Amino acid sequence: MPFANSLDLEQTVISLFERDGWQVKPASPDARDYTFEMERGEERVAVQLRNHKAKVHVGYLEKFLDFLEQPEGARFTKGFLISTSGFSPSVFTYIRTEEVIDISLGTFKDDQIFWELEEPPPPPKKEMTYIGVFTCKGGVGKTTISAHLAGAFALNGYDVILIDLDRQSNLRKLLGDGVYLPGPKGSLGATITVLNHNEWHEEDYLDVKIVICDCSPEYDANPEEFIKRFNYCIIPTTLNPLGINKNADVIKRTFKAIRRSNSQAELFVLINNYHADEDKRNEVLNDILKTEFKELTMDDERCHYIDPEIVAIRFSKQLLYWGYHLVEGSKPQLAFREIAGRSFPKADFLKLLDYLEDHTSLEAAKD
Repeated sequence: MPFANSLDLEQTVISLFERDGWQVKPASPDARDYTFEMERGEERVAVQLRNHKAKVHVGYLEKFLDFLEQPEGARFTKGFLISTSGFSPSVFTYIRTEEVIDISLGTFKDDQIFWELEEPPPPPKKEMTYIGVFTCKGGVGKTTISAHLAGAFALNGYDVILIDLDRQSNLRKLLGDGVYLPGPKGSLGATITVLNHNEWHEEDYLDVKIVICDCSPEYDANPEEFIKRFNYCIIPTTLNPLGINKNADVIKRTFKAIRRSNSQAELFVLINNYHADEDKRNEVLNDILKTEFKELTMDDERCHYIDPEIVAIRFSKQLLYWGYHLVEGSKPQLAFREIAGRSFPKADFLKLLDYLEDHTSLEAAKD
């Protein structure tokens, strides 16, 4: 549990570090990205404390990394991210796959800091979970989101089945029969297997617990037995001025279509192709779409709008040119390669997975 008073936590942690020979200095008055700084020998460390009830997710890690790469943060040799509640599995996945070496993770518990040296093993797996990516409109990124959400699960060590329900079979074109994502050194990775709907038989894949369906925008083209199985649905849309009202109407029609066959699935609207550098315009458009969405949530408590200020799939060159391997004639792959040392898609989809686990029972089902 978090400290009732964050200042008490700060003073307790500072005392521990001073006892260990660190010279502690307060953060600059306008600093928002770290709690205090300290020195010992040639080391200069920025310390960020997170006093939350929920586990710290990838977004906080990515923000701290961004700070350390800024001119103000460049003077530090390392960062310590310390949480009172631990870290989500995706945080460890991000650190491992991005080979982050300049941040150490610590969990404060029982008046001690326990340094996280490695990712804890996943608990035993349980029932199969079905996730549909569906919208009554083409061209909003269903296939991209289906594939890369599967990639986020795979990075966390879970084999995933991707079922292509769209008549265009774009998943098969882009990923063939599937891909393998290697694990960290010395351990096995995970597979993403691509199937057509008529190739799917649960009894053939009893070791797989996550099934993601890339749905056709034509509702009647999706086999009803899959729609009925969905535990969760992701409805991708975009945030742009010409399509904002039209998009809200598409979302309403999509919800209505899913509810014809499935009254229990949790439905999540996700902003795709988000231009994060347009703060003011995004704020205005986001408010409009949230207002349109309020009616839906009043009628159906299982409908959710993911605020893009919390989680969105950002516009990036990696996603824009995903599929270029078809031109090159190289093997199928996801858009998780780093550009200038970073991969926005990897971070965004790991954050999406964290968000779903925080707001649903998905984590228990996945485990």
